[in-house]
Amino acid sequence: MTTTALPPLTPARRRARRKAAWRGRRTVLLFMSPWIVGFTVFFGYPLLDNLYLSFTHYDLLSSPRWIGLANYRYLFGGDQQVWPAVSNTLWFLGIAVPLQVLFAFGIAVMVSRAKAGVGIFRTIFYLPTLAPTVAATLGFVFLFNPGTGPVNTLLSKVGITGPLWFQSPHWAKPSLTLLSLWGIGNAMVIFLAAILDVPQHLHEAAQLDGAGALRRLWYVTLPTISPVILFAIVIA
Repeated sequence: MTTTALPPLTPARRRARRKAAWRGRRTVLLFMSPWIVGFTVFFGYPLLDNLYLSFTHYDLLSSPRWIGLANYRYLFGGDQQVWPAVSNTLWFLGIAVPLQVLFAFGIAVMVSRAKAGVGIFRTIFYLPTLAPTVAATLGFVFLFNPGTGPVNTLLSKVGITGPLWFQSPHWAKPSLTLLSLWGIGNAMVIFLAAILDVPQHLHEAAQLDGAGALRRLWYVTLPTISPVILFAIVIA
């Protein structure tokens, strides 16, 4: 078996390779330049400027005045609203986000198993996502109005005194969680596409082994679409 020797790498060939590599990098930078400019102007510069302003006293009217770590000392030691805000954020991360993902996944599973009218169901569950956030919020404020809202009116007819919902410290977070479940259409469509993309032969093999619908969901569907579940959690 004979091998062909490569020609020696002369200085001219090195220069030609460097020029070809530079042309390739220049082409990549040319195509990426809109994103680079947008990232720098609208994200990079504001981020660094905010970092600098966090070490200053700045009231938007006078020039920033350097005060060192005073803002951070007040943030973690003097501001009484920081830790309630942190606890509320953790509450939403631990309760609202899993509910959004589970709700979207459950609807996607039901739609994927529909025998007819899949397009209609998909449209119905996706339509709330198209509603402006302000309009959806105002709609929920009307529905959960403590005095005249339809929800409390229906509860009063069965002898239940409805809470204050958004106006109650105890019910505000559950109310906002219900509001967040309104717009899970995007996640539902992504889950639906992932579920329909699961290879059918895996379901058939599991069914031949005696696995029921729930076991196929647990051992076939969920492991296959796990990257999509991670994506949905991060987005939520």
